Amino acid sequence: MRVRCFVFWTLMSLNWSSAQADTDWVTVLWHNDLFVGTDGGGYTNGAYISWYDLSSDNREDFRAPLVTRPFLGWLIEEHGDDFEVSAHTVGQAMVTPKDISKPVPDPNDAPYAGLLFFRSGFVTLSGNRADSLSVTLGMVGPSSGADESQRLIHKMTGSTKPQGWDYQIKDEPVGQVERARVWRWGPAPTEEPHADLLLLGNASLGNLESALGGALIARFGTRLERSFGTANQLTGRISNPMAIDGGWNVYLGVGADYVYNQIFVSGSGIRSGQKGELRHDQYATYAGWSYSWDRLSLTCSLVANTNLDKNASARQRFGSVTLAWRL
Repeated sequence: MRVRCFVFWTLMSLNWSSAQADTDWVTVLWHNDLFVGTDGGGYTNGAYISWYDLSSDNREDFRAPLVTRPFLGWLIEEHGDDFEVSAHTVGQAMVTPKDISKPVPDPNDAPYAGLLFFRSGFVTLSGNRADSLSVTLGMVGPSSGADESQRLIHKMTGSTKPQGWDYQIKDEPVGQVERARVWRWGPAPTEEPHADLLLLGNASLGNLESALGGALIARFGTRLERSFGTANQLTGRISNPMAIDGGWNVYLGVGADYVYNQIFVSGSGIRSGQKGELRHDQYATYAGWSYSWDRLSLTCSLVANTNLDKNASARQRFGSVTLAWRL
């Protein structure tokens, strides 16, 4: 059942994107708390595959993804001055209690929860500004296949065997609409190493999560003006500010969000099962480096967020690796 669910979402997303244009970039992103020496407790693992279509010289033939079009008129301009990007992601994420060795989880801890989702986004770039609109559709619960994924990863890495997935939250469909903008301050295009500053603002609404926040990212490297648009989904964990076209950079940033609801901890108001007491104010720090060749890009980063719940059991500290290649 869970394998069929994953195949269904993958095929649906591939069919959705095939109507757009030829794929220009593909990225694979893996988050895991093992990268920072921890094991369980809050957001513990995420795996995402994304592909991106860039507008060609014939801009009139480029359309935003189908599921984003109902929101374009009042959330984002359909055409940027420079170019547009159509982005699609299939991903799986999971949250676990702090002590995953217990067969029966602590009722005051964060619940076991998995998410399988498909996300379509539309990005427009105009000078030193990038705007994005994305729509996420998915499923939390056993159909996400998160329990099998964690058991497999922990078996491969020799980590603690998770014991309490029988108590995970039940199946429930989820959705979210997210709007984000990135402003860049930096010098005119130059091949010399230089610094710039990125300001991110984002808002989301849905039973997956409703939040309002932003981040400030400082970077140093080369060809920064070509890659700042990749940072617009940093706070949503779907991407990192990777380098492209032979550039490189190191970055450091801070972020803050007000989270009204979050499916993993507080639920959506209708789901049953274990729930935690959501901490509404969230703060984060980001650090990483990225290096690119002509057709490849590699990014490594660390993220340290405040706890998801007021009992301080669901942290969000993890490392990530992103590999991207141009087709």
